[in-house]
Amino acid sequence: MSTEKLNKEQIHARVTAAYGAVARARAEVTQSAACCAAKPSTASDYTAEELASVPKGAHLGEGSGAPVRYANLAPGEVVVDLGAGAGMDSFLAANHVGPAGRVYGYDLTEEMLDRARRNATSGDYAQVTFARADIEKLPLGDGAADAAISNCVINLAPDKAAVYREIFRVLRPGGRLSIADIVLRSTPEAVQSFRWRANPESWCACVSGALEEQEYLATIRRAGFTDIRLVAERPAQSEPGGEVAAVAVTLTARRPA
Repeated sequence: MSTEKLNKEQIHARVTAAYGAVARARAEVTQSAACCAAKPSTASDYTAEELASVPKGAHLGEGSGAPVRYANLAPGEVVVDLGAGAGMDSFLAANHVGPAGRVYGYDLTEEMLDRARRNATSGDYAQVTFARADIEKLPLGDGAADAAISNCVINLAPDKAAVYREIFRVLRPGGRLSIADIVLRSTPEAVQSFRWRANPESWCACVSGALEEQEYLATIRRAGFTDIRLVAERPAQSEPGGEVAAVAVTLTARRPA
């Protein structure tokens, strides 16, 4: 069975089951975890200072980059975090926007949200709110945010074009996007062939649902974003096989003013 034949409900069920298990089982990690296993097992995307600045237990090792580092956040800004998990990037964003700012963290998995809320309470992050949401349909008004961040989550979404249209909608004119994610590098034909051969269970490993790099960038561009820049990348820990390579990339973009 190919990942292409999974419907949205099946994908969401697999994702919430996998990440619910992570939220229940892990206290805190300093090395790579099951999903987005695109980093060397002894490396971290975050500096020691960044890790020390957030509540203990906010970092579960599920990311593929450090998007907040490139978001150019300022005090008082409003940020939306798509796929907030236990809150790692939401709290880093809150450290930048301060008590006058606001961070909305959305996730599909209730167990992750429970952890994130406990972390917010323990860290006294009153400006951070966590809620359950499908990132293809965000519960925010048009132009509500100054910046959007996401860390190795959009590859899990069944309809990535819808995700980027939603991000564009909730950003104010001139708003910024900074995301870390997984892309596949090869010819479009080889990537398509790989995705049809891939095991459906590998969707939660951030590979089967990943797009070919140029298709990924085109999807962002079609949503209306400009000034799309690749600001960081690293090779995957393991390739999905043959001529197709999974790569962890971090990119920024802007909604035109």
